[in-house]
Amino acid sequence: MKVILVSKEYPVHEIFDSIQGEGYWTGAAASFVRLQQCNLRCAWCDSKGTWEGKPEKMTADEILAAVHSERVILTGGEPLLHDLTALLESLKAAGKKVHIETNGTQPWKESYPQEAWITVSPKKESGYLVQPSIKSKANEYKFVVDEDFSADILAQLEFNSCPNIFLSPENVRSEMIKKALSIVAQYPFCRLTLQLHKLIGVR
Repeated sequence: MKVILVSKEYPVHEIFDSIQGEGYWTGAAASFVRLQQCNLRCAWCDSKGTWEGKPEKMTADEILAAVHSERVILTGGEPLLHDLTALLESLKAAGKKVHIETNGTQPWKESYPQEAWITVSPKKESGYLVQPSIKSKANEYKFVVDEDFSADILAQLEFNSCPNIFLSPENVRSEMIKKALSIVAQYPFCRLTLQLHKLIGVR
């Protein structure tokens, strides 16, 4: 398949091959493209290196050449802080299955393809804001369950009939697993997900 050559540069924090550790696609092989910059500052964030520092500037073509899996996950930081049009076009032309992990605060551009799998992880730091254009595209929601997470938020948010609502205990801590289990019992439309990559010792 012919690849569209594009020149726009993106601030890349890291690219690596692993498995998806959480949510609907847990266990699936994937290449992760972690972009720099985030508009939130979550205390338990495991990607704080994306907040500041000097990223590597890479074109969409260079990123495409660096990923090896059929499934490519764009994450961050917050990937939707950047105009992903060129990168998404390049990945789509190469036949990649694209996933985007977002905190939901940034809008979805009309120029983006419709085929991407969208994981929305609303955060307390944004008041659990989810942009309408993202809400309409969401394939799954993931909530990090920490000391401050309240199950009440699940009753307040509208999920637009999205069937995949996951609760992820922060850092797979036993007390947070217990809390998440109690919430799943209270709200059975939710499912527990654990960070499999941390449990088996991979990135």
